[in-house]
Amino acid sequence: METFHLLPYDPSWDERWDRFVMKGSMNGTFLQTRRFLNYHPRGRFEDASLMVLDGQELVAVCPAAAQMVGGRAMLRSHPGSTFGGLVIAPTLLRAPRLVALMEQLDAYWLGQGFTAAELKLTSDLFSTHPTDVLQYALYHAGYTDELEIAAYVPVEGRSYEELVAAYSFNKRYDLKKCVKAGLIDRPLHTHDELSVFYSLLCQNLRKFDATPVHTLRELVDFHDVRLCDEARFLGVFTPEGEMVAGACLFWFCQARVLHTQYLATAPLKGCVPSTYLYDSVVRAGLNLGARCVSFGTSTHDRGRVLNTGLIQNKEGYGALHSLNRIYTKVYRFGPYAGICSAWR
Repeated sequence: METFHLLPYDPSWDERWDRFVMKGSMNGTFLQTRRFLNYHPRGRFEDASLMVLDGQELVAVCPAAAQMVGGRAMLRSHPGSTFGGLVIAPTLLRAPRLVALMEQLDAYWLGQGFTAAELKLTSDLFSTHPTDVLQYALYHAGYTDELEIAAYVPVEGRSYEELVAAYSFNKRYDLKKCVKAGLIDRPLHTHDELSVFYSLLCQNLRKFDATPVHTLRELVDFHDVRLCDEARFLGVFTPEGEMVAGACLFWFCQARVLHTQYLATAPLKGCVPSTYLYDSVVRAGLNLGARCVSFGTSTHDRGRVLNTGLIQNKEGYGALHSLNRIYTKVYRFGPYAGICSAWR
């Protein structure tokens, strides 16, 4: 059986890690780079990331953290990123190699005292190669999967007119009313504009007793320094200059996907600003040369609850569907039974 060399993450590898994720992998995104992950304050997570070497060649990384649940240590895809899982080189896209790697990883994590592992893979939507063989290797290793449904609009090879023609009648009607009302969209550049957008976002989430995952300071850091090439901010304004909708967008350059990280809107008499915002995002993707525009997931509780209104709204813009997969394996049963349910 093929043997790989497993190394715990060390900050001295940051540059090599990031170069592999962005240029040497087939399912890595900036969300799995140390440049992104390291924005979290030290001590927020107990890092348990791994690097996988084949000889001297880095062939995989696993951004992960150790978390205590019910007094037991769990290995989880890095909680500071939407996707974690295994980020692999195209050279690993061979079933026997990935099966052997998963056997080694499970043995290593069990030896480190973890009672279970959870890996949230990069969706195929954000990968440059299909990940079917990786999914098989996880199934072969005894992992079970849970599914989240997401929505996206394919824009490559389509004109704006063709894209709008795929909108529902109601969306096209609402869009015409927004145009008649004189709404315009433009990028957000200043800290004051980002602050207005963030206030709008907080107001939207407050209805659901929730807050943004990121603070305003973190979004400003993304805009100014850390993610100045990936994070884009868009605002929708009335003719009088009032912001009535806004978006934080992430640009995934390898897969050429423009993703809606945050959307926020305010009510406006006579039209629906959210319709204009969604259309603005589609146009932004088209102008960027995107392959598709991602509207994100429409589920809760690890895919068990479908937000029907949310998915129908996205489908109104001609959106298709993709899946996010969460893989889980419990290493020790008996007193550890029920661990997975405790996570959820």
